[in-house]
Amino acid sequence: MNKSELVKVMAEFSQSSQKVSKSVLDAILFQITKALSEGEKVYLPQFGTFELRYHLPKQGRNPKTGETIEIEGFNQPSLKFSANIKTQLNSAE
Repeated sequence: MNKSELVKVMAEFSQSSQKVSKSVLDAILFQITKALSEGEKVYLPQFGTFELRYHLPKQGRNPKTGETIEIEGFNQPSLKFSANIKTQLNSAE
């Protein structure tokens, strides 16, 4: 499912227009991104937790030259699903 398909399903479920559903989805995604960029966790009960995980700098190797290089540390966004979602997905078989 892509974003436009999600907007269509949201509009049907909420009995609103696709324009309204798209603006709601954009607002949600913007706020999640903003919170993560400010170092906050975003907890959505019955769904999961969005958070940033920092990966430390490390030594790597250039595969062409074999030269050792420094790989900078970086933030990786992550989503840990709730037990409720995991249960629903595993019982949907």
